[in-house]
Parts: sequence; structure tokens; C-alpha cells
Amino acid sequence: MTMLNLIRVVEQRDVETRYVQQRKLTARQVRARQREERRMELALMEIAWSRLC
Repeated sequence: MTMLNLIRVVEQRDVETRYVQQRKLTARQVRARQREERRMELALMEIAWSRLC
């Protein structure tokens, strides 16, 4: 393997690593949004129930 090929392989691996890290961060953000939405829905239901009772 030539030095140039080795550099390309290393660069490709760096790009793939960054992509995986971004995807994980995005998945983490999605889960955080889902938790926030669930909390808001529960809070709204609690308010609705308290007004009914």
C-alpha cells in the first residue's frame, strides 16, 4: 500500500467516524424530544383531569 493510499484510507475512516457520531447525536436528540413531548402530554392531561374533577 502506498503512502497516498494509506492517507486516503485514514481520511475515509475519519469521515465515517464523524458520520456515526453525528447519527448518534441525532438519535440522542430525537429521544430527548420524545421525552419532552411525553412530559408535555402528561402535564396537559393532568391539567385536563384536574379541571374535570
